[in-house]
Amino acid sequence: MRGAQRRVPHLGVPGPTAPLDTPHPLDGIRTSVRSWGVAAETTSSSAPPRARVGGGRVGVLRVPDWPVVVARQTGALPAGGEQGAPGAIVHALRLVACDEQARADGVRVGMRVRDAQAASPMLALAPADPVGEALAFERVVRAVLAVVPAAQPIGDGALAFRMRGASRFYGSESRALEAVRGALDPLGLSASFGVADDRFTAELAAQLGRETIVPAGRSRDFLGPLPVGVLGDDELPGMLHRLGVHTLGGFAQLPDDSVRDRFGEAGLVALTRARGGDDRRVDDSGLGEERALRLVFEPGIEGVQELALAVREPVERFVRQLAEQRLVCSEIRIVLRGEEGRVSERLWRQPGFLRAGDIVDRMRWQLTEGDLGSALVEVQALPERLDADAEHMPGLWGGGDIDDRTKHALERLQGMLGREAVLTATPGGGRLLAERGVLTPWGDAAPAQAAGPWPGALPPPRPAVVFRPPLPVRLLDAAGAPVEAAALDVREGAPAAFSPPAAPRRRVVAWAGPWPIRRRDLGDVVHRVQILDGEGEAWVLLQADGAWLAEGRYA
Repeated sequence: MRGAQRRVPHLGVPGPTAPLDTPHPLDGIRTSVRSWGVAAETTSSSAPPRARVGGGRVGVLRVPDWPVVVARQTGALPAGGEQGAPGAIVHALRLVACDEQARADGVRVGMRVRDAQAASPMLALAPADPVGEALAFERVVRAVLAVVPAAQPIGDGALAFRMRGASRFYGSESRALEAVRGALDPLGLSASFGVADDRFTAELAAQLGRETIVPAGRSRDFLGPLPVGVLGDDELPGMLHRLGVHTLGGFAQLPDDSVRDRFGEAGLVALTRARGGDDRRVDDSGLGEERALRLVFEPGIEGVQELALAVREPVERFVRQLAEQRLVCSEIRIVLRGEEGRVSERLWRQPGFLRAGDIVDRMRWQLTEGDLGSALVEVQALPERLDADAEHMPGLWGGGDIDDRTKHALERLQGMLGREAVLTATPGGGRLLAERGVLTPWGDAAPAQAAGPWPGALPPPRPAVVFRPPLPVRLLDAAGAPVEAAALDVREGAPAAFSPPAAPRRRVVAWAGPWPIRRRDLGDVVHRVQILDGEGEAWVLLQADGAWLAEGRYA
């Protein structure tokens, strides 16, 4: 094997997820601080501006009621909206999140389940799933990283991102937020945005509405009227209230030494945030780096066996590091780049999850079929879907999923005979029988089912045998002449004999039809007929361009 320089980035895991939902700290004061939008630049300040310690502007994106959004996407909760039911998330018999419909009925986070159901009888409930929510949020982070240089999940359906480079690239902070909002459109998500000199202020600004931009140097003015409860610490706000300090502005005026003596270092951190000096930086989540495998080869690789030897150890380490985070990959995108710049990109999926050997095999197959036209110089493996490993553990009494022995047998056959030698069937959409069942190689992502309706499609039960492509047959009347579908339509020239593929002629016992199907690729109108022959076999026939074809046979 040629010498190969391989680089495997360190794999990371996002920080701990924040609580699923908390009582909104800005309820009741939205009106008083609503002026802190873009037009807030004209508001005067009595306190001197203070620059952010960490440097640079910070934007925060927040998807409202994120736990409920994830539960609806996964089917744990029914669809919402005007015709749907209100939804809420439950943990330990108390609500930890709810949607706007539930709040309109008087439901609030922290309620006991029975109290919430009494307030909203149609309330739909789902158990909390913080791991699933964190994994689902990675799609949001990837979408945002496509338009801004750095983004970091901060929990509760929110992420922080750097504004400096984005605002320069797009021309202004408002245009940068428009770009981020556009990146979320394909995901079907709506979000609120906040921009400020520091992360704490931007987080609070994002809770006000669709878009709130605090002008540079004005974070302290924005924070001043807010209640101390927004600090998020139950003990500190309570003690401040007993001291007669009810707003962040009042808290910010306290001397540093007094706060340190009374509340310790944690109190000093809260004081710095109340003054608009939160120094927490936005760290790049590294989803494109930490949970991706990138290998560069110099010189390039020519054959599949050489590729398998070069990538096996890094792929095994990559999968092992995911396992240490209690994660498994069920969908992966593999990108191959040739020396002359040609790129092959493909999404791979298989039932269950992908092991190291599965990923190596897919790299080999993709190199064989990709036709890069030159030596392979770079391989990237980008997980498209990461699941908690507990989701793929066998149940106590077994499960309905395909067992490991069957998977290993199929993978071994595929390795010996080729990728397209082992096929799996998935439901499809179309009028013809061959379109109703789509065959894809084992391990490939099944194509998306085209939306109906499909007028002329054969209703169930459908034939057990479908011919791909349909086989030519002969359908004759009593005089031995070919039967025309137009004659059958007026009940003339009834079929009397049938010649199946590679079999002697049989008599027709019964028949039904014809039913027209309009297909341009098979002619202006295709006619379908069902017949029962003298051997007791039932057939589905098509007439296209004057010729009869056997589409399927009932078992």
